Amino acid sequence: MTQQHPMNRTPDAGTDSAPTANTAPLTALIVGASGFNGRALARRLTAGGHRVRGLVRNTATAPIGLDEVVRGDAVTGEGLQRALTGVDVAYYFVHSLDPGPGSTDERDVRAAHTFAATAAAEGVPRVVYLTTLAPPAGQAAPAYQHNRLSVEHIFRERIEGAVVLRCPMVLGSGSRALRPYVRLVHRLPVIPLGPWRHNRIAVVDAHTVAECLLAAATADATGSWDVPASAQPTHQQLVEQIADALGLRRTTLPLPVSNATIEARLIAAITGESYNFSRIFVTTNKFDYTVDPARRVPFPNIIPQSGAAAVSAAVLNWTDSPRYRN
Repeated sequence: MTQQHPMNRTPDAGTDSAPTANTAPLTALIVGASGFNGRALARRLTAGGHRVRGLVRNTATAPIGLDEVVRGDAVTGEGLQRALTGVDVAYYFVHSLDPGPGSTDERDVRAAHTFAATAAAEGVPRVVYLTTLAPPAGQAAPAYQHNRLSVEHIFRERIEGAVVLRCPMVLGSGSRALRPYVRLVHRLPVIPLGPWRHNRIAVVDAHTVAECLLAAATADATGSWDVPASAQPTHQQLVEQIADALGLRRTTLPLPVSNATIEARLIAAITGESYNFSRIFVTTNKFDYTVDPARRVPFPNIIPQSGAAAVSAAVLNWTDSPRYRN
């Protein structure tokens, strides 16, 4: 028997037309459950009484508490049919951090096409894709973001029930995007920053992201929306906020020019991140990445934590073992 998905039920009289969250228990699949956002969402879904299935390449890295773990690979299609069978919503957190320079990474594209075809064949009523904010209008996206925008296009073209959430940088303990900032503050008493220090970056607390993901599962409409921001500081302001939260005395050293290759190698050496990831970090910081108010998610009851509180909560509970230098 085909089970009616909560998002297809007739809304109660008197409710507005904006998408709203439904509290009926769901069977949810998280593709990429072992990552930061996948783990956070799994905890939120489990706490809400939903059944959670995870698709991971290595079952040893799957988060504790999943109701079911499926070993698979979105690129090859291994395990996808089994994982997608009978789910109400599938969350997709797969992306490559090693794209080819100036071009869409083929692994991302193959994975998106494979996943979209399997989800359609299994009749999955809702797919939610978490991605990054888009670059400003008129600016060409760096390679990494070009990948993410390509996947968004594939899902919206091929999956009828697709919802795309473009998300600010997530503030949380262990967040991969936040980690370079935290490690720079931990390890350098004087932090050199190029001209991109003046560019703004939207940030949001992890709880807000999880609530938006949950609401998107049963929204009455589909679309591509921006997750609201906790704050939109400049990169220099974010570094200073992290230092203040940690009680560390830090000085930022303004640099008049920026070279992506040199900066990426320096950041990789200081933070321990890979060169490819560090280059992504540098190249995506050359624009303002802010939330478009016209694209804000239609979940008015979801209000982000303040930026200062979100930064403090993330860095004071950080999971690294830093080398502090006061």
